[in-house]
This record gives sequence, C-alpha cells and structure tokens, in this order.
Amino acid sequence: MESLGFLDAPSQAWSTPPASPPATNGANGTNGSNGSQITTLVTVPVGRHSPHSEPTGELVKDMWETTELHAPSLIDWTPQTFGTKHLGRRRFRWPVVLSLIALLLAGAAFAFWLYQEPASSAAAALGEVQTEAEALSSALDEVAPLVDGLGLERLPEENQDASVFFEMGETARAMFAASADLPADASGDRSTAADAAGLAIDASRQLMDATAYRTALEPALTLPLFETDPDLTDITTATDAFTEWRAGFESIRAALPSGIAEQSSAALETISVGLETTQTAYLDAIRTGNRTAAVEIVGTLRADLLGVRQAMLSDIGAVSDSVSSLIEEARTDLNRLLG
Repeated sequence: MESLGFLDAPSQAWSTPPASPPATNGANGTNGSNGSQITTLVTVPVGRHSPHSEPTGELVKDMWETTELHAPSLIDWTPQTFGTKHLGRRRFRWPVVLSLIALLLAGAAFAFWLYQEPASSAAAALGEVQTEAEALSSALDEVAPLVDGLGLERLPEENQDASVFFEMGETARAMFAASADLPADASGDRSTAADAAGLAIDASRQLMDATAYRTALEPALTLPLFETDPDLTDITTATDAFTEWRAGFESIRAALPSGIAEQSSAALETISVGLETTQTAYLDAIRTGNRTAAVEIVGTLRADLLGVRQAMLSDIGAVSDSVSSLIEEARTDLNRLLG
C-alpha cells in the first residue's frame, strides 16, 4: 500500500550528512585518482538533510525527484569517424551489384527478344504454311485418280461416296487460315498460299457436288419393268406402278443441286413436263388392250431417260476436266511455296 502511494512513507533521519559524489578533475570529468570518466546515478536520501523531505505519495515522482544525474563525460562528447579498414576498402555491397547486373541482363534479353520477335513470328508462320502445303499436296495426290473416274460410264466403287473429297477441302481451309498469319512483307507467299487454298476448296466443292448429283440421279434413270401386255395386268395395278415411279423421279429431280449439269438438267425438265401425257397414254393403252401402243410409250420413255444419262455423263466429264485444271494450278502454287 505504501508503494502504491496510499500510505505515507515513514520519516527517516540520519546522524551524519549524506555522502557527496567523488570529486572530478577539470572539464574532462575525470576522477582525481585514476583519471577515468564517471557517469553515475546518485540516490539522494530523503530526510532532514534533503529539500525533498516530504513524500508526495506518487512512487515515480518521488524516485525522479530524489535522483541526481552526474554526467560530466557527456559535456565534450563528439561522434568519431568509423575507420575504412572495417569496410575492407569497399564502398559497395555485392548483393546490390549482382542485382543491378541481373536487371541489366534481363533488360538486354528482353530488348533482344523484341528485336527478334518479328523475324521469329514470320519464320514460324511460314513454317506452318509450308506444313499445311505439304498436307494439301498429299491430299491432291490422293484425289487425282478419283477425279478421272468420276465421268466414266460405270462409276467406280471408291467414287460413290462424296465425302472422300471432304478432307481435301478441310486441308485447304487450314492452309488458308495459316496464310493469314504471314507478315505484310511476305505478301507474295500469302497470296500464293491463298490462291492454292482457294483452288483446292473450289475443286473439292465441285467434286462433292458432281458426285452427289450423279449418285442421286442415276438410280432414277433406270425405268422399272412396266407391264406392256394388257392381258397380264389391269388398269389399277398399272396406275399404281407408274404413279409410284413418277413420284420418286420428281422427288429426286427436285433434290438435285443446281448449277452442276446444265444439259442433263434441261433434259430432266423436258421429261418432267411430259410425264403427265406419257402416263395418260400408257394407261389408255393398257385399258384399251393396245399392247403395241404400250410398248412404244414405255420404250420412248426409256430412251428419254437414257438421253438424260448421256447428258449427265457429258456434264460430269466437263466437271472432271475443270477440276483437273484447278488441281494442276493448285499444285503449281504449292510447289512455289515448298520451293
């Protein structure tokens, strides 16, 4: 309780005066006996011999007021220079120097990368175009035999699926996309690659359309065996047979792609316009028992369909020749790209 200031400290008395601090010698604050500097905290007793004889009840304040600082050695103190011998004659730090060198090397590498980047990008783009050109050249070699067989009298087995020409078109599109990455100063290569790709894409489209046209139309050009003997059929059976074939024929004709075979398309249109008259004449011959008229009508229709087939083969042959020319032009451009 006394230390917390709630009670007054008991009075103290001395029979002798308090000891005085040791004497100093001169302004340097040295002891008279050994010349050493002394800095001490001297506790001044509180009593009858002290002006602070009455405690205040506050511990920190009492301690402060009863303590005297003798620091004669601080009067003439000055900072001293640190000797260079402790630095080993160096005025720099190795980590700082190494960090600066690393930054300079990184900046130089980045500047060199920026300088080389256009040339590297151009070389990479040209390499990609050449890779796609080699793939397209291989695709053209695979397609060439099929082009020759497209206009034959009998369509080869491998030509009966139009999707065999799809891969060539996709390869050409990949090369066209790669050519777009060529820089402006390589406009010649970019133009050559784009031309070769365009020719191959056009050839692929024509081949697929011509194959689809022939494989779809050719079955419709085969006339079924219509009965021409009135004694072996009746009007109802003959009507059903002719109507069924006519509906299938018109459906196929309407689904054919346009702009591929002009001659055969015109011949088909002529037959389609006269089918109503042909069907009526055939059924009249069956109903009246005129076998000769029925044979003549069916024979004429079969000849007309054969004429359509010959026109189709002529048209497909023209497409085949056109595609062969496109492929040769594309190969010339590809050879220029590949060197």
